[in-house]
Amino acid sequence: MSRNLKALGLALVASFAMSAVVASAASAEAYSFKADTVPTTLTGNQHAGNDVFTTDTGTVSCNIATYEGTQTVTPTNSVTVKPSYGECRAFGLFNVPIHVNGCEYKFTAGTKVSGNYEGTVDIVCPTGKFIEVTAPGCLVTVGAQNNLGKVTYTNIGIGATKEVTVDVNITGLAYEEHRPPFGICTNNTVPQTDGTYVGAGLVTGENPVTKAHHGVFVG
Repeated sequence: MSRNLKALGLALVASFAMSAVVASAASAEAYSFKADTVPTTLTGNQHAGNDVFTTDTGTVSCNIATYEGTQTVTPTNSVTVKPSYGECRAFGLFNVPIHVNGCEYKFTAGTKVSGNYEGTVDIVCPTGKFIEVTAPGCLVTVGAQNNLGKVTYTNIGIGATKEVTVDVNITGLAYEEHRPPFGICTNNTVPQTDGTYVGAGLVTGENPVTKAHHGVFVG
């Protein structure tokens, strides 16, 4: 009798575990990036406050952040855009340029969870190149790295005006600070992995020749 009850208990545990897996799969649905027509030029601009990058030394906040790329196939699992930053203030002291040096962001689709389209982003750089925050008292470099998250995509608009908001909330960002003489860097040439990056962009699509709007969306 005891052996039978034990077997029944194990069967129930297995059944509950399988139900949990099925429920999880049902709630997490894969999606992709889509465009009404390709090729489509993708253009992104800030839509909800500054882009903010935080290191051990402090924060770098940019009033301007733009992105540009091309989607050549639809649907696709990823899109790559080149970032550009302006009017950035570093550590509350300096207005500084950010040089991307050919680095790009590769946004990757993931799953739709509880109604939200969630994914990740990679930083892709040419060999030996880095994104550089060139503050006078502390040069910060950010190199290539993968699977940063989380990124939330939201569809807005209809028809040719369909657009996507991209909300980025990254933790665990790798970077390195380089302190000049009399500089202010907290850590000098010691790789760190506690960086954060928060930003939000509105991405639109358009014909690369006529500049007519193309609907872009996720689904």
